[in-house]
Amino acid sequence: MKIDLIELASNVISLTDARARYRPGACKHRPIIVSEELNTVECGDCGEKLNPVAMLLRLAHEESMWKRSLEQMRELREELKTRQRCKCDHCGNMTNIRPRRK
Repeated sequence: MKIDLIELASNVISLTDARARYRPGACKHRPIIVSEELNTVECGDCGEKLNPVAMLLRLAHEESMWKRSLEQMRELREELKTRQRCKCDHCGNMTNIRPRRK
């Protein structure tokens, strides 16, 4: 049985290729500069030209994460509002819960 090594090599990703993609010290391209005159997007830190579509996708993804986080916080706030009162064991009336003092 003969195995073609070239065919096998095309299906295998080497460890060096995988390491080359992850660069812990690389720029994260957080501050971006958008030029309307030149129709370009570049990193404010390293000056590298960036793909405008990739930057739009990143911003859209971050915005949706912020919206989900805001909705979760609103739900938690509503849940905490219901926990601000309890029934007093002594008199049976509803009373506000005092916050703990440190």
